[in-house]
Amino acid sequence: QHRLNGQHLVEVIVSHSSRLVGQTIKDAEFRTHFDAVVLAVRRGETQLTGGLGQIELNAGDTLLLAPGPKFAGNKSLSREFVVVSGLEASTRLDGKRSAAVVLGFLGVLALSVFELVPLFKGLLVMLVVLLFSRILTLDEIRRRFPLDIWLVVGGALAIADQLEKSGLARVIADWLMHEFHGASPLIAFIGIYLFTLVLTELMSNNAAAALAFPMGYQLALSMDVSTMPFILAVLFGASSSFILPYGYQTNLMVYAAGNYKMPDYLKLALPVSLAYSLGVLVMVPLLFPF
Repeated sequence: QHRLNGQHLVEVIVSHSSRLVGQTIKDAEFRTHFDAVVLAVRRGETQLTGGLGQIELNAGDTLLLAPGPKFAGNKSLSREFVVVSGLEASTRLDGKRSAAVVLGFLGVLALSVFELVPLFKGLLVMLVVLLFSRILTLDEIRRRFPLDIWLVVGGALAIADQLEKSGLARVIADWLMHEFHGASPLIAFIGIYLFTLVLTELMSNNAAAALAFPMGYQLALSMDVSTMPFILAVLFGASSSFILPYGYQTNLMVYAAGNYKMPDYLKLALPVSLAYSLGVLVMVPLLFPF
């Protein structure tokens, strides 16, 4: 028997090259071959129900597994599956703990609104209290707030803050101003949008926005125009990761699961990116003039 509470789980996608395609879970002797129990099967947006053993697997099906000790060492995993993520099952907070967290958050928010306690410090104190009172545990926090995401976003925000404080953002904005010397605010607006778009294809959208924002803001101030179009250029640019699979986790999942190649992304995503960019570059200046 596999115990869900605290049991390590793995989510995988059936590969196109997998021998499991066209077989039922039972006929494939899944547990015997992979030392893992199938807990759930999802096909697209639909979670399949009924007897799991009788489900005929298709390429692209997502399986939630409770693996045994031999699962990770199975040499056929790379051929049979795309291993999406290792995750741990977590239970919902009970009513009392949920109420304590919500009330604590509302209390900190109220103190921040009335400028009695800074929001960050208030949330930090609240977190410490929740941990010491055992309303939350470190494991629950790690599951709900993955450390790698905090490191990436926090690092980008720290870099953005230093760009602003050190004056480097102003230097880069001045360089952009030099490059756009004599150009209209519209050309500068297009430039900062394209700059952010390139960043978000190479890193997370949060990190791209955090790095590009101070530059766009300083560029607008240098030109003595409204900052709103430039802020929106950064926001929309950071949300336009279509062309490469590296800027967004879902892109990577689809890239691997579907056995796509880079030309497939360029062929399918380039028209989407162009249409999206055209809409942004036309509508933002119309709705938010310089």
